[in-house]
Amino acid sequence: MSLEDRISRVEAELAIRNVIARYGMAADCGDIETALACHMEDAVYVVSNPNAGRGDVTGDLELKGHSAISDMLSSEIHQSLLPNCAHTVGPLLVEVDGHSASVLGYSRVYHNQKLMRLAVNSWTMRKEESWKIARRESRVIGEDEAQTLLNKGLQK
Repeated sequence: MSLEDRISRVEAELAIRNVIARYGMAADCGDIETALACHMEDAVYVVSNPNAGRGDVTGDLELKGHSAISDMLSSEIHQSLLPNCAHTVGPLLVEVDGHSASVLGYSRVYHNQKLMRLAVNSWTMRKEESWKIARRESRVIGEDEAQTLLNKGLQK
């Protein structure tokens, strides 16, 4: 692999990591436009047990497209976390393949300085003009599906 190709891969990985971090920080401060700018227009976001840490166990939430993601970020349940929350990610494994990439890693949501949600995440990233999230699946630690995401992601 040429030096130019290696530098391009490193730049892509850094850009991808920054998009994922930017989304979490935008969600924390209620900046919905910035959060949406991190996603493809037709992005899919699957969240298992979105009420984890609040006492209620619920099924999966599947969001499709900017409108659905915006509705989730604008919802009373999400807004009730602000400004006392922090979405953090990492460590992350990033595999770049041309204009697409797969990312595997952990995420945490803290509320009032206490861990509220710990999850395994699989992101599919695409680059058109810039890198964006095309798909994200977030599974709470302890779920069988979380282990499946880890095992599948490590096989790449």
